[in-house]
Amino acid sequence: MLLDPWTLWLVVLIVGLLLAGSMLFVWFLTPEESALGYWSAFTGLLVAGVSAGMARGLIPDFASIELGNAAILLAYGFIWSGLRRFDRRRPRLFYAVLIALAWIALCQLPPFRESVGSRVILISALIGLLATLGLVQTWRGWTTPSRPRLAVFVVLLLVLVLNLARIPLMPTQVRQNQLITFTEPHNAVVGLVAIGVAIFLNYALVLMVRERAELLHRSAARRDELTGLLNRRGFSELALANCETAGPVALIILDIDHFKQVNDRFGHATGDRVLEAFAHVLRINLRQADIVGRIGGDEFAALLPGASEAAAGQAAERIREAFQAGVGQMRPDGARVECSSSIGVACGDFPDAPSDGAARLEALLAWADRALYEAKSAGRNRVVVTQAS
Repeated sequence: MLLDPWTLWLVVLIVGLLLAGSMLFVWFLTPEESALGYWSAFTGLLVAGVSAGMARGLIPDFASIELGNAAILLAYGFIWSGLRRFDRRRPRLFYAVLIALAWIALCQLPPFRESVGSRVILISALIGLLATLGLVQTWRGWTTPSRPRLAVFVVLLLVLVLNLARIPLMPTQVRQNQLITFTEPHNAVVGLVAIGVAIFLNYALVLMVRERAELLHRSAARRDELTGLLNRRGFSELALANCETAGPVALIILDIDHFKQVNDRFGHATGDRVLEAFAHVLRINLRQADIVGRIGGDEFAALLPGASEAAAGQAAERIREAFQAGVGQMRPDGARVECSSSIGVACGDFPDAPSDGAARLEALLAWADRALYEAKSAGRNRVVVTQAS
């Protein structure tokens, strides 16, 4: 039994309106994620464009052909711009507006306007272009494993394929220079596909937002609020994962000398500035792959995967010198802050992956802590390197 196309397309419109409303509701609950506003506009414009197409013959052709298809083009422009906004890039909605205006301008040319087949080919190609831009942005922003982003990519790829497929299948939608997409029962499957695509795309986009919110929440739980470095929990989790692989590794424990005296003399605000300065020194003197954290009040730690004893010792010495020079520039109340650091370094070369990475990390911490104690006992403001065994 063939489905009634008008009934089915009416269902498509109702579902589209519900999706637009639900996306607006999610945006209301998550106002900091402005991409949701772009994606709400996508669904609303798509519904408006399809509604104009269904009303062809009941409303002026300018509203049905020019404005209706321009709304659909803008809708896919909002998808692309929303993806750019989500990835913290500047939206490019201006280009989608230009494409929509170019469509309206072309429709004023009698040869093009009077050829339904030409209009179907061009609108399909333009939607394909905007879908491709959305695919490119989805791919560029794919920096970490993400199933929702994969789903968005697949759905946009499906949109691209379906729109390009309209070009060779044009004879099934145009008869005697008349569009029959909304009137012929055999085209009802187009409505079914439209419902499925709209539902899956909106659901995947919302899941992308939820996934990032969860990642940010987990990241915040592992970060020290003052310095922005990993806290003890975050450092332990990442360091443990690196200690479960074979190869050389170095662990550095760093302590600010006489930090309590800084707080007592200059106040806790200056003490916080000293901690922030030390964290900055660690960032610029260690590699991006190194794991750095604040594991206590004035105690820091860094795990250097693949670092030799010489490289770890040189990095520790750079940190000691840079911190002493930098903190000496601080002059609260006109007085110079005298501050240094003691550093203990433990290095190990592990040719085999351990059966217990926690035991390796615990051993490195113990040896690095012992080296730090030696540095303090020898007068502070120095680096002591030891070989873990």
